[in-house]
Amino acid sequence: MSHLASTKKSIAVPVFLSPIPPPKELAISLERRPSTHRGLLAAILAPTFFLFQAGSASAQAQTATVNWTNVHQVIDGFGAGNVFYSSSMSSANQQLFFGTGSGQLGLSLLRVAVPNNGDSGGFGISCATVSTACAGQVVGDMQAIAANGGRIYATPFSPPTIYTTNGNTVCSLGSPTPGQLASSHYGDFATWLSNFTLSVKAQGVNIFAIDVQNEPNGCWQSDSSQYSASQLDNFIKNNLGPTISGNGTGTIILMPEPNVYSLLSSLGGTCATDAACNNFLGGYNFHDYGASESGTTVSSTPLPGGWSTSKKYWMTEVSCFTNGSSPAGPSWCPGTGFHGSMSDGLNWASFIDQRMQDSLNAVMYWWLISKDPDDEGLMSNDGVTVAKRAYVFGQYSKFIRPGYYRIDATHLPQTGVSVSAYQNTPSNTLVIIATNYTGSAMPQTFNLTNAPTFSTLTPTITSANLSLAAQSNVSVTGNSFTYTLPANSITTFVGSASTPAAPTNLSGTVVQ
Repeated sequence: MSHLASTKKSIAVPVFLSPIPPPKELAISLERRPSTHRGLLAAILAPTFFLFQAGSASAQAQTATVNWTNVHQVIDGFGAGNVFYSSSMSSANQQLFFGTGSGQLGLSLLRVAVPNNGDSGGFGISCATVSTACAGQVVGDMQAIAANGGRIYATPFSPPTIYTTNGNTVCSLGSPTPGQLASSHYGDFATWLSNFTLSVKAQGVNIFAIDVQNEPNGCWQSDSSQYSASQLDNFIKNNLGPTISGNGTGTIILMPEPNVYSLLSSLGGTCATDAACNNFLGGYNFHDYGASESGTTVSSTPLPGGWSTSKKYWMTEVSCFTNGSSPAGPSWCPGTGFHGSMSDGLNWASFIDQRMQDSLNAVMYWWLISKDPDDEGLMSNDGVTVAKRAYVFGQYSKFIRPGYYRIDATHLPQTGVSVSAYQNTPSNTLVIIATNYTGSAMPQTFNLTNAPTFSTLTPTITSANLSLAAQSNVSVTGNSFTYTLPANSITTFVGSASTPAAPTNLSGTVVQ
């Protein structure tokens, strides 16, 4: 993996559209921010686990009921970004992150930057016309994830200088500030973004989704551009929407992507409630740097009221970093340095679990490989250490493939345990994810209702000592089984039905 040289910048006070928590770009380089992590739990105990047949556990196991016919949101994927890198990853890292074999993470979403002829993955690349160069410098990563059944999501971090009001790709530089997309160039920039999707398609892969601007609520000291809610609405309905929908790529448009959930409604509400704009949208997205946690409970992020539930709903960036010497990001992120422990992994397990309960279709981390010695990546910046949080993501992404649906399950069947479940009806595949946040092994019973008949499920575990490690099959009797979840662990059970499902009588809401 090629790395850009780190370019540190002096600190300046950013301009905001509205008050928000301290931005992650405030005190770091163009490659962004460092950070650390506190532990979710007081200790990590060596996991010991046993397989119990129903009724044979020495301790009373609480019951989690999984309802096959109560269907919730479709899953678009789980992933992270290769942004600000000058080349694709090594083939070994591509297989680690995107492959679905033993020990591989099976990430199904890759975030890339749209070239801007400047810094954010642009490297002097122009998309004024469709070209091989316009496809960018990480085409190999895009091809690799597509070959493994994954999808590509693209983000512009700034319009090119020639289209901005301040003559700079950095919102806080040049004059006047804050820098924005000049209204006279709305059509030009829509064509620029369309040319990127067409250039990538010419390389044999499609951009599944593209958004308007990374974190348009703030004026950062890295590539950035500021938009108001009305400007987003105007640009999408009059320029970007018609241009992208007419270019034949099938790429969907997401917005508004603020850096915290609390700004989602105010920044995206104009377009989301304007039919002329909303009709061009494939979905809504946000970053989650304001997430908070109490115990093992993470703050929820429901879709704003009045927004279309038929659209996709994605969380497209989060990580830990530092704002100067202060911790920033979600509430469980203090200190500096790289933290790849299972206690860190359990914080992210709780986070992903809650976002699934919030009916999100996709959850993404910031970087695949950090550019700084911190927690911004799933892998350390030296390319050596894979954090446990990466394997936690893999417990979801490797087994819940794009197009699977979340189905109803008893979310908190006992203290310290969370459960969610997923199905793929064409293959009659069931996926159950159970996380044990406690320092003790916990017997857990699972009952399957309104489901086809399952005879075995295969558990895969990530814990202090295991990383996406497949275990011996679990016998399922009468669509019920009990399994002891190891201390401080996440377990994914996967299996295909031994007999077909009965005719489906759906209840609940299906989100396409």
